[in-house]
Amino acid sequence: MRHTRRITAGLGAFWLCLGWPALLVCGEPAPPAELLEQAAAAYRAALDAADRNTRLAEFRRAEMLFARLVGEDQQERPEGIRNADLYVNLGNAALGAERLGPAILAYRRALALDSDHHRARQNLDHARTLLPEWVPRPEEGGLLDTFFSWSRRLSLDGLKTLAAGAFLVAAALLASSIRWRQPVLRSLALIPLAAWLVFLGVLAFRWSAEDERVAVVVLPEVVARSADSAGAPPRLPQPLPGGAELRVVETREGWARVRLYDGRDAWVPQSAIGLVANHR
Repeated sequence: MRHTRRITAGLGAFWLCLGWPALLVCGEPAPPAELLEQAAAAYRAALDAADRNTRLAEFRRAEMLFARLVGEDQQERPEGIRNADLYVNLGNAALGAERLGPAILAYRRALALDSDHHRARQNLDHARTLLPEWVPRPEEGGLLDTFFSWSRRLSLDGLKTLAAGAFLVAAALLASSIRWRQPVLRSLALIPLAAWLVFLGVLAFRWSAEDERVAVVVLPEVVARSADSAGAPPRLPQPLPGGAELRVVETREGWARVRLYDGRDAWVPQSAIGLVANHR
């Protein structure tokens, strides 16, 4: 398919950007390196294949190998390698295999790790154009999201550590200003105190954003129903296609109540969706 070749043309650059040092971080360099080689070989074979069935099979194989690298296969590599480039490669392979849902989910997970990843954003924007026009899209790029986007590069534990450190520095400066009667130390304490407040605000923003539980339909299509039962009438005139993005409101015995980005609610099987934050 033309769009598949166009969107995945830069995959080689991702391998070069990733490099072997990134694979050594996990402490087991050989298995990830072998998986990466096999995934790259399968991807190249897919690009070179003239037969459509062979091409799809090789893209699917590459997708599964990249999924093992990032830890999607919990039995194979439960710890995974949390790397935005690998998630983009996973999305590219899934898109080549004509699996739009897993592709969009992988691009969203790449952006959750690195909100400034240009190719993840570019490929996600392209993948969204392949969805039917009636599917609601999320509105992104709000002021708060832009202001706090840098914080997504830090873990919650890292943010907590920075907040605690800033508070301790502020407290130490205030205590010193009282002990030695130095007003300048009290003025200096305002800097770490302001940093502490910023970190608290970032933590509150991150917690509220994660509570939204953004998800993506990963099956080719799923019937959205009016209740948590396979016998309930459809909530929408047509099934949700793979790649539709939504927010999980609640879960109940294998079902999830989801909210589309136009405000409509519906119930879908939990097995039909993948959480963007599931890999954290």
